[in-house]
Amino acid sequence: MQFGTFVLNIELLIYLIAGIIGVLAVRFRERDRPHQERLVSDAWNAVFLWLIVWKLSLILFDFKGVIQHPLSLVFFSGGLKGVLIASIVAVAYLFLRNYRRVRSWEAMLVVVSWGAGMAATAFLGFILLSGPSGVADYLGLAVSVTLLAFLLSPSTRIAAQSLGVVLIVVMLGVTILNTTGGKSVRQDQAAPDFELTDLDGKSVRLSDYRGKTVVMNFWATWCRVCQAEMPHMERFYQDQQNQDDVVVLSINATSQERSSDNVENYVDKEGLSFPIVLDKDGDVLKEYKVTAYPTTYIIDPSGNIRERYLGAVSFDSIKKAANRVD
Repeated sequence: MQFGTFVLNIELLIYLIAGIIGVLAVRFRERDRPHQERLVSDAWNAVFLWLIVWKLSLILFDFKGVIQHPLSLVFFSGGLKGVLIASIVAVAYLFLRNYRRVRSWEAMLVVVSWGAGMAATAFLGFILLSGPSGVADYLGLAVSVTLLAFLLSPSTRIAAQSLGVVLIVVMLGVTILNTTGGKSVRQDQAAPDFELTDLDGKSVRLSDYRGKTVVMNFWATWCRVCQAEMPHMERFYQDQQNQDDVVVLSINATSQERSSDNVENYVDKEGLSFPIVLDKDGDVLKEYKVTAYPTTYIIDPSGNIRERYLGAVSFDSIKKAANRVD
């Protein structure tokens, strides 16, 4: 999500909102009970613990990358595996923190309320903003909302009525999004062709890669976020070496560099091997309306823009995006 030249990690924002909803679910369920404030405080602690573990889990899966680029912890996380680890740690904390204060079954209900609130919000956020990645997203949303309805409603009848209302609202929301088309202005349009030179002075055209999926990445050497992303781009490039249908095309914002020598020195220092071209006049940046770095476009074999990513993109995210292209 871009605000001027500032890029906000939408995934982090969704999890923050999910945490707030989880806490509110605990507050509502424990209303008018003597332990409410303490349980709510523990729920907040569980949210912060979840976020910290989710971020630090990157160390388990990319220790070398974190050591080389500590800022990776700011821009990346442990992905789905990190989500699972963080959830286990936070749930264990919340249960162990309260099972002696209240009866064990009641402590478990508090944990389920908190977890269902977070899960329902997260699933709904990703479905609405990014589209579902599979049936599991809808199933997870349905299970979470159902749990919330029965845990927070005073009776089974009211819970069933609440579920009916939620179902109608979701269906209307999906219909409106499909009608208005919730896509980027440039998505699914033909990618403007261009011709630039690489570090060896050879001419490269985007149309040269017609028939292949192109991961086109805009970056600059002075961009700290780009520096953290480069190892992921290199890893993806190496991973795709044996496949002819996916290529990486890296476009340096040379018009905003002190000199092209800075680019060559940086590439040699980091050992980058994927194709890099120089946008010395900034024409391609303007054509693609690049105002934040890094920015990554996924272009399908027909030459159409399929997706755009603002900010750092991890290896797993790049790979999933490229594999989604038909």
